[in-house]
Amino acid sequence: MYLEILEKIQEVLNSINPLILFAIVSLLGMYLFWSGSMKSRKNSSSVYDIFAISLFGGLIVGRICYIVMNWSEFSNFIWYWLPYEKYGEEIYLFRLLPWRFIRIWDWRIDILSMFVAFLLIASFWILVVKKWKWSHMFTTIFLTAEGMLATSFILLGGSTANQEWLTQGIIMILLPLVLFFLKNSVKKAIIGKKELRILMILDVIFISLIVTYVTYTYFIVEISNTEKISILTFAVWALLGMVFYIRESKKTDITIERVSSVRTVSKLDINQPIKLPKQK
Repeated sequence: MYLEILEKIQEVLNSINPLILFAIVSLLGMYLFWSGSMKSRKNSSSVYDIFAISLFGGLIVGRICYIVMNWSEFSNFIWYWLPYEKYGEEIYLFRLLPWRFIRIWDWRIDILSMFVAFLLIASFWILVVKKWKWSHMFTTIFLTAEGMLATSFILLGGSTANQEWLTQGIIMILLPLVLFFLKNSVKKAIIGKKELRILMILDVIFISLIVTYVTYTYFIVEISNTEKISILTFAVWALLGMVFYIRESKKTDITIERVSSVRTVSKLDINQPIKLPKQK
């Protein structure tokens, strides 16, 4: 029964243009990035340009990594200065080098390298260009890339009838969903500084679980040196990101407490009458 369902899923996905599948992944990522950014009240226009630049840069890196890892597949093609070939009435586009390099709709992309590049570019743009707080955007960047990676695993696993990829993608989707429901429960039950600390702890625990699982799924199989570099970069980025996230979140708590106390004092001073010192 399960194999029959998997075969039907494969038929449906194979009948869909790869560009549409990529658009689905991109739209999901855009929604996740926008949703997370709005919680910290970021400007919508700034949110979309960060996502677009990071995704485009990740796409280029993922394509380059795939070409490097599978150069023998590309070296068999001849070079020609026009992007098309015409044989009688039939025209073929982007079949020869160097035009074949940019034929990304054939889904010849290293997915892991693509989303790791997305993390790095988005981090640079947020910290250096936008100068936003890391604690505001760390979980948003991570869950956006992880959500797109998980969706890609599910789509590729379904289109190739690869049960292992499909299962891994589903697990990578379920972990953030559990985190989402737990965080909503905390927000309804607890208010104040304690709430912020519990939410931070939940973020760190689930991000650690996701990073551990993704790293494990890659290292239990034989992977190329490029993929090893990508997965190690991913793990190091996540580790450093969590360290700075925790440090900055603690500083934010202290700042909020000081500001609130100052406002309270100011309000009391305004409402109370001014007492002049007694003259001798």
